[in-house]
Amino acid sequence: MSKLQKHFIGFTFTGQKTTWEEFFSNGTKTYYSPGASRSQFFPPLKKAMLPPDSFKGKVAFITGGGTGLGKGMATVLSSLGAQCVIASRNIDVLKTTAEEISSQTGNKVHPLQCDVRDPAMVQNAVLELIRVAGHPDVVINNAAGNFIAPSERLSPNAWKTITDIVLNGTAYVTLEIGKQLIKAQKGAAFLAITTIYAETGSGFVAPSASAKAGVEALCKSLAAEWGKYGMRFNIIQPGPIKTKRDL
Repeated sequence: MSKLQKHFIGFTFTGQKTTWEEFFSNGTKTYYSPGASRSQFFPPLKKAMLPPDSFKGKVAFITGGGTGLGKGMATVLSSLGAQCVIASRNIDVLKTTAEEISSQTGNKVHPLQCDVRDPAMVQNAVLELIRVAGHPDVVINNAAGNFIAPSERLSPNAWKTITDIVLNGTAYVTLEIGKQLIKAQKGAAFLAITTIYAETGSGFVAPSASAKAGVEALCKSLAAEWGKYGMRFNIIQPGPIKTKRDL
């Protein structure tokens, strides 16, 4: 018997004594004990991991902030003290979301209409952001679009629609805010929401995969170039998220 085997003899798991042979009897499968669900060991965390007021005095700008993941991030940041500015094309949805979050957190949330595909509209939105809340400390590029389709059926307009929102929109917002931050000699943290298939690619979502990969390359490039200005760039690749639309 090896030292490693001896180490595992008598290993206690969920209160039961087990041997090396028993522990690995299911091969590489997760060890299972009847009546012990995974949630008993890893209960879901339903509150922010950061302490209260972690973002007090900070300004957060979130594109696609009226619904879904953007709304969720805005809610958490606001609950931690941030003054949030949420942007998207639908001003009515934004106003409803802003009022809802403010009523929950007690902090001001500003709705700001902006189509990230339009450089002029982005420029105006950034100036309005600075006017109502100040230069942002946190910038979250969350606005996106996607659909599932065989690549041979894609039209030029279908390709352009996704890349305009995801890649060009992220670039317009990031570059415009970055220029304003450089002028003000102020740093900020940028976060881009991409996808798990941005690096590997995936069938039936070629426009999205290509655009998200471009976003990641943009963030890496700007991290190398704008780090000297106090700007930090990060990327999150969320997996599937269940929303009301999926029910």
